[in-house]
Amino acid sequence: MRRILFFFIFCNIAFGQQNHNQVIKSLKDSINLYRHSNPDKALNFGFEVLKIADFSNPTFDLVAVHSKIGEILYYRGLYSEAIGFYNESLKLHESLPLDYRIEKKIINPPWLLLNIGNIYFVNNDYDNAAIKYNEALANFKLFENTVTKNYGFSTVYDNLGSISENKGDFKLAEEYYLRAYDIRKKNNKIEDLLYSEMRLMRLNMKQNNMFNVNKHFIEIERLYSLGEKNFTGNDYKKSYETRNYGYAYSYMGKYYLKISEYKVAKEFFYAALQILSSFPSELPILNSKIAECYLGLKKYDDAIVVANKNLNSIELNLFINAKNNNYKVLEKVYQERGDLNNLINVKDSLLFIAKAMTSINNSNKMSDLETNIILSKKRSEINDNRIKYNTYLFILIICFVILFFTLISLRLNFNVEKEKSKKIFNEKLLIENDLNHKKLELLNKSNFSANRNKNLNYLLEVVENSEKVIKNQPLEIKRKIEGLIKYENMADRFEKHFEDVYPGFFKSLIAVSTSNLTQNDLRLCAYLKMNHGTDEIAQLTGVSIRTVESKKYRLKKKFNFNKDQTVTTFIHGI
Repeated sequence: MRRILFFFIFCNIAFGQQNHNQVIKSLKDSINLYRHSNPDKALNFGFEVLKIADFSNPTFDLVAVHSKIGEILYYRGLYSEAIGFYNESLKLHESLPLDYRIEKKIINPPWLLLNIGNIYFVNNDYDNAAIKYNEALANFKLFENTVTKNYGFSTVYDNLGSISENKGDFKLAEEYYLRAYDIRKKNNKIEDLLYSEMRLMRLNMKQNNMFNVNKHFIEIERLYSLGEKNFTGNDYKKSYETRNYGYAYSYMGKYYLKISEYKVAKEFFYAALQILSSFPSELPILNSKIAECYLGLKKYDDAIVVANKNLNSIELNLFINAKNNNYKVLEKVYQERGDLNNLINVKDSLLFIAKAMTSINNSNKMSDLETNIILSKKRSEINDNRIKYNTYLFILIICFVILFFTLISLRLNFNVEKEKSKKIFNEKLLIENDLNHKKLELLNKSNFSANRNKNLNYLLEVVENSEKVIKNQPLEIKRKIEGLIKYENMADRFEKHFEDVYPGFFKSLIAVSTSNLTQNDLRLCAYLKMNHGTDEIAQLTGVSIRTVESKKYRLKKKFNFNKDQTVTTFIHGI
């Protein structure tokens, strides 16, 4: 039975773990599905994974979930939280058995290294960003999958080009972008080609080379139309091609906003808003830019409507920069109009956002990126301790389960043995009762036989002395014979009925007596048990009251009880 129990527990754990991994894989797929179209929903799926995850048994899906959550938080501007999830993803990847890894030769997942480098980049720490990008490049070179390797190379070159672009080295930046573009042309993937054209377009914007800007924008329009024509999926509006196409319009809008061409900028932003309608995370930023355009055009009512509508659509402390831009638009509008009440409210909101941004960046509380990394490592240590705790807890639970089933098994065995013992005891008791009953019957029959023999001897003497027979003796003989027959029948019925009403009574009497009890003694005790008085007993037995008293006295001697105790009291105590 124990072997069956252990086998059951093992199967339960094995199949339970398999089902658990399937749930996490399904949630990971949901995160990928919604991370651009509905980031809030994707985050909820991610947090569901964290609730049920078993960190003592890391899987590739668990690594990917942490990475995707970090990516969503990164696009929300929550960099310290994002880097925490990236570092945790790295830790989980290090814990993965080699067989679980898709690429066996890499040291660290290069996409994670790129994401961490991006956080350095947005914090203007270009040196550390370049280190992470080059580290990612080294890991991409170890990839066995050529398509993924080339895709990784092009991404790294784009990021290195962004560093050169921000440093003002446009020539080097263009070299990196063209190197990435050449790789993408070999793969001929529309979304990647759009991305490279967009990069080159932005680079020319910074150099105010509008001829090249328009040339790249026209190529973007052509590529998007080609992609739409050849698209085989369900919804082109939710594709990466559409996202990159929308980004191109957004960048055009930002360029014209920067040079104060508000009307043109507004048209580009509205076009981007329509194109990116299936990407909710992009909309708050676009709406804040549209509000700025209305402000520049001095259309204050439109600016207030767009800004307030945008603020109401943003939940929690997400899209801090977009919120900040909207409040600044409102601040300028209310200043122009001299609306002091609303201006005070807006300034309070700006102060609140500044405080929130300080909290997120953690200046004293973490504005420095390295401090965030240290905090993330501390979080990883806490998670390591949690893994150990969960491992010990799991072992303890298994031990308790085994102990529980063992105790149940012992309890069942004990109950079975107890029932067997009880059954044996009852059977033994029945046998003893039956034996005692037979002994009592034997005693009754013996006493009855003795009494019958006495009466028969009397009749024999009468017959032998027939010469002494007088007139009334035949009647006396008849009465004796009838009494004898009646006594035998009555004795049989009385003993049976009395035992039914008072089971074990005669047995108890025999057990406590100091000498043998006759049938008359037992009959007298039975009458006393039935609460018959001396007169009634005399009438039932056909003897005198004095005779009954004599029998009770002799009975008292046979039981040898206290002098102060009567026969009746003693009998009722049995």
